[in-house]
Amino acid sequence: MNISISRLLLITAAAFALLTAGVVGYLLWSQPRHLRVAAGPRDGIDAKLLIAFNRLLDVNHAGARLDLVATADMHESNRLLERRDVDMAVMRLDDPLPTGAALVALLRTTLVIAAAPARHKLETLADAKGKRLGLVSRSPLDEPSFVRLLDLLGITPADVHLTIVKPEDVARLIASGQLDCVVVLGVPADPVVRDVVAAVGDKRKNPPTILSVELGEALKQNTPAASSETIEKNAFPRLSIPDDDVDTVGVPIVLAANRAATGPMRVRLYNNAIMEVTRGLLERRSELAREVPLASLITAPDSEKDARFPVHPGTAAYLEDTDTSWSTLFSEQIWNVVLVGGVVSSMLAAAGGFLHQGGPDPVGGILYRLKDITERAGASTDPADAPGLSHELGVLAIDMATLGYKRHCSYEEFAPLQLAYESARDAVAALRAGPPPTARGNVASEAAIRSASLQRERSP
Repeated sequence: MNISISRLLLITAAAFALLTAGVVGYLLWSQPRHLRVAAGPRDGIDAKLLIAFNRLLDVNHAGARLDLVATADMHESNRLLERRDVDMAVMRLDDPLPTGAALVALLRTTLVIAAAPARHKLETLADAKGKRLGLVSRSPLDEPSFVRLLDLLGITPADVHLTIVKPEDVARLIASGQLDCVVVLGVPADPVVRDVVAAVGDKRKNPPTILSVELGEALKQNTPAASSETIEKNAFPRLSIPDDDVDTVGVPIVLAANRAATGPMRVRLYNNAIMEVTRGLLERRSELAREVPLASLITAPDSEKDARFPVHPGTAAYLEDTDTSWSTLFSEQIWNVVLVGGVVSSMLAAAGGFLHQGGPDPVGGILYRLKDITERAGASTDPADAPGLSHELGVLAIDMATLGYKRHCSYEEFAPLQLAYESARDAVAALRAGPPPTARGNVASEAAIRSASLQRERSP
């Protein structure tokens, strides 16, 4: 089959366009997914942790990157997540989790650490009733959460004298007797928490007492975010305190993410990016802890069915070992494109064949007209009919030439028309030449016989 240069160029251009589209699509899909994550303040531990983690993702060529959005505090980060201005946020769970958001990782658990000078002989936070309490508030969430905790302990604002203090003022206020107990929310490994606890000790270097916070079942019934925790023995190694495990209350600080809004492909890509973040945080936390020591406290969220907070689908896929690698994801999409493209091509080819079959067939029409001319030439005995048939044959010759030019027909494709045309031409030529002599004599004899018969019928 001969193919024209223009058609060959068109096919080549289409193939090149498809190849280019495939390469561009692969390059776009293979780029790491950038996720906007809110954390604050910029010089805080969480912002430093995420910046270091993003460098780790880049070094290991992970399928996700983090773009930090610095905020004033965790409450502002939560609001950004709720408005979907960011994909992820570091938040504390005593601030309500936004609708549609779910947990990615548990960064650490903020503990209520209450320290009092040993001379006051306090053992529990409930013993601080009637005392002067100092709260080191490092977040807008600290004061309302601590007030709720006092309420659960049966301590009203009138029962204590609560003062918000700065970390650098603790030693002076304790030494002057203006405070009897200091409370700070954090983890023992936090340098700020260590300094506050150390400042509660007196000049004789007597270490402070870590007070226990015991709520029991009342905690679960009244505070869905808080949980019973333990300050381990020698959690403050420089002070060698506490000398035994101490019960307290904790609230998780988590990395939470919104679920993807719409589109199955977008959802899958987004969940795979969250899965990459989860994998990096959990599998490389020891590497991350070399730069940010608190990273060693990162753990997986509770993924059980009765968990108090939902787990993000990307995180759940990693924890349940049902995650899909980026290469598998993209190879599946390539095969999907090939499959869909093949189906669409087959449908278009079938539709084109159907439409082509349903339309008029010019070759069949010409063959039918040639057959008609041949039959009329063979049936006629009058040479005077030959010029008209010859004219029709000439018109058909022009139609055949036009058809062959438009279709670029090969000799094999044009052979049936040529054979039929030659047969019709021979039949017209035979008609123009007239019947053979014997046939003319027979015709004359038949005419004479008919004339004689008519004359006999007319005679009386």
